Amino acid sequence: MGFADFPFESRYVTLNGHRLHYIDEGEGPVLLFIHGNPTSSYLWRNVIKPLRGQYRCIALDLIGFGSSDQPDIDYRFLTHYRYLEDFVAALALSDITLVLHDWGGPLGFRLAQQQPNTVSRLCFMETFPFTFDWDEFPLPLRPLFFAFRQERLGRFLIINRNLFVRMVLPFGVIRHLPRSVRRIYQRPFRQRESRYPVYVWPNQLPINDRKDETWRAIEDIEKGLGSMPQPMLLLRFRPGAVLGPARIRWLLEQIPNLDISDCGRGLHYVQEDNPQAIADAIQHWLHPLTMETTTEQATTPAGPRLHESDSYAGQLTWYYGESRYGKALVAESTHGLIHFDFCDDKDQALARLQQRFPDTSLTEQPTPTLLATLDHPDSAPTPLHLCGTPFQRQVWQALLGIPSGSTRHYGDIAKQLGSQARAVGQAVGKNRLAILVPCHRVTRADGGPGGFYWGTTLKQQLLDQERTTEGHAP
Repeated sequence: MGFADFPFESRYVTLNGHRLHYIDEGEGPVLLFIHGNPTSSYLWRNVIKPLRGQYRCIALDLIGFGSSDQPDIDYRFLTHYRYLEDFVAALALSDITLVLHDWGGPLGFRLAQQQPNTVSRLCFMETFPFTFDWDEFPLPLRPLFFAFRQERLGRFLIINRNLFVRMVLPFGVIRHLPRSVRRIYQRPFRQRESRYPVYVWPNQLPINDRKDETWRAIEDIEKGLGSMPQPMLLLRFRPGAVLGPARIRWLLEQIPNLDISDCGRGLHYVQEDNPQAIADAIQHWLHPLTMETTTEQATTPAGPRLHESDSYAGQLTWYYGESRYGKALVAESTHGLIHFDFCDDKDQALARLQQRFPDTSLTEQPTPTLLATLDHPDSAPTPLHLCGTPFQRQVWQALLGIPSGSTRHYGDIAKQLGSQARAVGQAVGKNRLAILVPCHRVTRADGGPGGFYWGTTLKQQLLDQERTTEGHAP
């Protein structure tokens, strides 16, 4: 399956005399994906592909978009919402996890507030369940969207010139969109009359210079955020476009059950920039990794106490000295050991720590006992702070389940996590807790040792030592 592929069966449901297109893939808990302007269910294709093995993934095309009908209606926010309500009722959906983007956000939040017994959870990204003013609007796009909201000029730019589809969408993605992908997004809007739904959305934005029925409806959503009972996950991207640091802090203050996952690089149409990170974050949030206890593991001491986070900006204490395996720098957060780096040069080791945690306050402490944890890492588990993306932390937890003296292939871990060997290899390569998170126990399927951040010589030394200690033949 290629990046542009949409290998799903098209389905249709007739609502109010008009057909809505949707896809319905997989079995399990229901994930309902709702897009915005000017996209469709196609936006979610590379997020759904890795999720449909465990979830029932439903993605609709809003009326007027994608392969849905384009009737002569007003396409206002509340009109779209009525179609969404009817869609959920027609498919008799319940216990829904909503996955929301752009205008799908206000639509989904309204559904969750009005039908709390139907919507159980919300995951959202690059959207706006709130009102705002022009000062908060992304500066590079402010003049263009101001023009879109002028009657004659907006119609000329969007309907006559198709500027929203041809320019705003590709410029909202960091990576270069292949021509094949752009063609699919442009397909529903080849005729001028087909672009009216795209024109309406910018004019419905809840900016306070136009307090119409849509502004009031989204203001009601904003006022209701604090009383929503559903757990929520906000996916943050850097640099992003709609959700900047100030608005994210505001959302944290407003929403009582909000988790945040940092999904890496992305602008606005983040599903085109980083779809795997979105799928990984959703999977990790809904089903945290649970390690199965085997007979072999039952005889080993309890594993370390773990703290997990996407990032860290607190205080770190660090020590550089001679360890059992050479010179190393160890750093500790308030939650546990967060960084264990072999390096022959102290300044270089400290620079690597500062590069990894640029927003932390660093304090050197003469505590060589921290390095002593390397002597018996399995028998004396130390609290660990796993700091990385949700998928990276899943992989690192899987590494902690590999017994001393044993090895696993990248493909073994990929199968365990429902992922791919390459993705697992990349996550293993990001581990910076040498030996304590035993990435040296992961080898290639062809018998080769595989890569190791601190060098293959040390990796082979660790493997040989563990096999000897545990009674395995080297």
